[in-house]
Amino acid sequence: MRKLILVLLSLTISFAIMSCGGGSPETVIKQGNTTWKIEEDPLKDLVISANKIIDEGGIAAVGEGFSKRADFARQKAHADAEGKLAEIFSTKVDRLKKNFQEEVGQGRESEVNELFSVAQKSFTQKTLIGAVEKDTKILSNDKGEYRIGLLLAITPKTVNMSLMDEMQSGKPQLYQRFRASKAFEDLQKEIDNYDKKENNTYEKKESDNTEKKEEVK
Repeated sequence: MRKLILVLLSLTISFAIMSCGGGSPETVIKQGNTTWKIEEDPLKDLVISANKIIDEGGIAAVGEGFSKRADFARQKAHADAEGKLAEIFSTKVDRLKKNFQEEVGQGRESEVNELFSVAQKSFTQKTLIGAVEKDTKILSNDKGEYRIGLLLAITPKTVNMSLMDEMQSGKPQLYQRFRASKAFEDLQKEIDNYDKKENNTYEKKESDNTEKKEEVK
């Protein structure tokens, strides 16, 4: 019985020490004589939101900016996010190009490369400017420094329609071939899914508004 009491007392003390240290049993890991505190990334929510948008066919990125002025930190975060968006779009284009090249076969590599290269360049110059700030997190420390995380995104419909338009105007004949490809089908599916989701969201809002009006009556 005495041993049991000592064990319980020891566990209580350990719990108190971890609590006083600012952590909880769920956020502390003990390895031998070393105690590790799990620190959660304050921008984690932004990253999760960005990944969700990408999974749905859009492009999104979280940029970070550091400065002693909040406005400068935001500008840096925006520029950082834009650069990451361009990289993500480039990856998307490379994947489409590879899939389309496999469908049209050998002998047309130069045409296919030019088709996607022109579309990518135009996107960077035009569409990227229309990226929307979806969310922002502002952190500051006791030194008067700011760390800003900014989620910048472009919807699947905007991305894919822009890509299609540029390809059509650049290489009309090859674009017609592209329209019959699996790569084009995938782009169209992303647009359709986005439209369906937006319509469902709109209908839900309309339904909620109608219910509220009826409750007021």
